[in-house]
Amino acid sequence: MEVSDQLLVEAAKIYKVLGNVNRIKILRFLERHEADVTAIVSHVQLPQPQVSHQLAILFQYQLVSKTKRGKHVYYCLDDPHILEMVDAMIGHVAHEIKHEPHHD
Repeated sequence: MEVSDQLLVEAAKIYKVLGNVNRIKILRFLERHEADVTAIVSHVQLPQPQVSHQLAILFQYQLVSKTKRGKHVYYCLDDPHILEMVDAMIGHVAHEIKHEPHHD
């Protein structure tokens, strides 16, 4: 498959967004739960302003979506495929840490 430079640049932007452990924690939590900021703060144990900042970045790159209900905004994972990438990287790192060979 031929890949354009523009597509590579856009993919690199997503990898940069995923280069933050707190964003990965938020995405993994949202895989199983639709949640408001308060629930996310409680789960990831970060200050509310920091969680809100990370959610804004994830929303900007269309990795999460949000729905307002009453006074609360609920976030959910917008693209489950993104966690397949994260899980693949975690699997790669786990093999590296254990000095195990990689399998296809």
